[in-house]
Amino acid sequence: MHSIRAQVWTRGLAVAALRNSRAVTRNTTAAAKFVRFNSTEAVIPKSMQPRSEELAQGVTKTVLGDLDASSPPANIRPELWTMYVATLRRLVPESTWPPKRRVLHWMLLNAETREELDLTLTLTEQWRMHMLPITQATTHLWSQACARLKYPEPFMRMLLDRWKYRQLPVAQTLAMFMRFLGTMGAESDAADELLDDVFKVFALYEYYDIPHNAQAYGALVEACCEINTEEAWRRALVASEETLAEDTPMITLEALNALERRSVERNESEMAARYRDLAKRLDLKPASKKEVQFDDDSTISSPGFD
Repeated sequence: MHSIRAQVWTRGLAVAALRNSRAVTRNTTAAAKFVRFNSTEAVIPKSMQPRSEELAQGVTKTVLGDLDASSPPANIRPELWTMYVATLRRLVPESTWPPKRRVLHWMLLNAETREELDLTLTLTEQWRMHMLPITQATTHLWSQACARLKYPEPFMRMLLDRWKYRQLPVAQTLAMFMRFLGTMGAESDAADELLDDVFKVFALYEYYDIPHNAQAYGALVEACCEINTEEAWRRALVASEETLAEDTPMITLEALNALERRSVERNESEMAARYRDLAKRLDLKPASKKEVQFDDDSTISSPGFD
């Protein structure tokens, strides 16, 4: 089962690194109870609002130079710009106020434009340069924000540079993001590039010391079937046949259903019947529909995502 991995790595796709879900279910500390989302205004919770004296000076000194909290750039709402400037101000050495620890979560949950995500990426870079913590929840929220805005580049950039961004992806986050890339690839003129990104994410399991499991192979095959170009179909067959040749195949019911559906569309009735029979013989069950949840330390705790 190594040829798919070798193919990905040797092509320079690995270390050169969800469906479009709209919400994350979190427990008590993942910031959801502190955040309200509105399509026109991002409401800063009282517990996270900057002190009045922080922004009273107009132009203020930050780790990225002098910034004016009252003058947000284009396509960035004032609330996010205010939080961004206030946080950067708190990162200067002489500041006596620590940054709010949930600020990244709040910005990711409220981002509505690519510019706002780019702003959050810049803040994430400074956050890590100052050795502030990143959690599994932060990484998952990044993946969902990029999927929601159909803007995979920031998340791919962070995943591919582990030592700079120190993200903490888990298996379900990577699987969900592969499926999102497949969905986006089916609607995009950049299908080939997004297909390559799917295989980069698959290779990143090993980069982050995460074992490949049935969900990983299943998401890989599903994404290929969703993109459904000739090259994507070829890769779907190669990836699925590798794992199906094992004594205990790592595959999901959803992946076999996708292979069956595409085989029918291609008038490959024998192939379709084979995938249908395999699903029955392997006694595969539908994937859990439970949303991702987080423990009090913002680590992922949802059952059904092993």
